[in-house]
Parts: sequence; C-alpha cells; structure tokens
Amino acid sequence: MPHYSSRPFVLTMGVLWVTMALVGARSDAASEPSATIVSVEGAATTYYSRDRHGQSVTVQVPSQSAADIKGRDAQGNVQATVTAIDTTTNLVKVRTAEGQTIVLSLSPASLRGLQIGDSLTFTVPRSFR
Repeated sequence: MPHYSSRPFVLTMGVLWVTMALVGARSDAASEPSATIVSVEGAATTYYSRDRHGQSVTVQVPSQSAADIKGRDAQGNVQATVTAIDTTTNLVKVRTAEGQTIVLSLSPASLRGLQIGDSLTFTVPRSFR
C-alpha cells in the first residue's frame, strides 16, 4: 500500500488561506471611501486667447487643485455640507465653512445614503498642503 504525504494538502491549504487573507484585506481597503476633486469653485485660472476670427476671448477654468481648498485644519481635514448630488455622474457639490464650493467625484457605493444637508469631512493629502 503506497504512503501518501499530507504535505501537498497542507501546502494547498496554506496557499488558500493566504489568498483569502489578501482578498479580505483588499476588500476592506476598497470599501474605504475616496473622492476626486473635479473643481474648486472660487479658485480659477484665467486664460486669454483669440478665437478663429482674431477676437480676444477670456476663459476662466475652475481650479482642480487641492492646494486651492481653504479652511483645512492641521491634519488637512475639511468640514463641508452636501449641497447637491448627481447620481448619474457620481458628482457631489459641497460647501465648506469658508463658503467655498467644491465638486467631488465619488464612487457609487460612497453615494449610497448620502443626502443633501449631510455633513461631510474629507482629508486633503499632505502633499497638497
């Protein structure tokens, strides 16, 4: 009668356990909400250009820079109130305590349960302060 080693079974179970642990950790990180700045109203860059007929045209482009966000605390947290939600584009407008309007793009999962008038706190990464 041949002797079968349990080593392949133990190795397979170990790999399966490590894989499940990694997938679980990735799921937890993915569930952490994040936002992308679409625009920071009240902070804009002005460009002067000419149209195809040579006429002067002034174009103001809203800022998309986290550096233009006012009212951050020492940790980079910004307190804001939700003023508009567009579930078709996943965009949320918030107004900060400084009166600045910021448009954020959120994941559909982050939008669930969010309502106009809700308080929202987001953190500006340290590299933008």
